[in-house]
Amino acid sequence: MNRHQLLERLNEAGVSNRFYGISTRDLSTFDHLLEAVPILVEGTDGRWSIDVWERGEHWVKASFESEEEACSHLYADVMRQWEIYRSR
Repeated sequence: MNRHQLLERLNEAGVSNRFYGISTRDLSTFDHLLEAVPILVEGTDGRWSIDVWERGEHWVKASFESEEEACSHLYADVMRQWEIYRSR
């Protein structure tokens, strides 16, 4: 799946856009993110990463060679967190 398909699948699942972010050359989704949510980032070197910012600190949670790998990873991660949130 690519970033546009990822966004579509998350929207179809009813996931609030406060639980994830997408920051790519043609798609940016974060207005009001919860703290420490995963953000899909398209690197200038062609790599993809899942980044997290929390309390002014930044780290790369995962790094990938392809958009498809990164999107699949983010989708699975966000859906796990969304299910936990909804079950409370």
